[in-house]
Amino acid sequence: MIINDSRAMRLFLEDIVNSYFGWQLIGSYSDATYALSVLENKKPDVILLDLEMPKMDGFTFLERLGNVGIYPTIITSNYAIDGSEIVSDALALGAVDYIVPPSSNSKVDFDKFKLRLRHKITKASLKSSRYSLFSNSGKSKSRIT
Repeated sequence: MIINDSRAMRLFLEDIVNSYFGWQLIGSYSDATYALSVLENKKPDVILLDLEMPKMDGFTFLERLGNVGIYPTIITSNYAIDGSEIVSDALALGAVDYIVPPSSNSKVDFDKFKLRLRHKITKASLKSSRYSLFSNSGKSKSRIT
């Protein structure tokens, strides 16, 4: 699940997640309040969350979500740099990881981001209480985001 008020960033993240073979994007929302209301029905294995949004920001979303680990959340923000107070606060509220989107449109930066994001989503999904790497049939099963 993607929660980000920037349409461009949502589309960017959607394209990346949809490019991962076997993964299913189950929702992309500009409004964190609405996303919170559909969470129980959608049951994402991982949430990609922006921090600065109107109506409900990412910190409030994390507070309302609770630090229960049912929905591992990765912060996707230009402000989520190593050692920043924003990162510390988000992790304290239950986020499991963070990533800064690429600052340029270069193919190298894009490819690096795509690879790092895949790794972070995979790692975070293993913390989901509902995640199963294999279904009963033995085929790979991923409802990662």
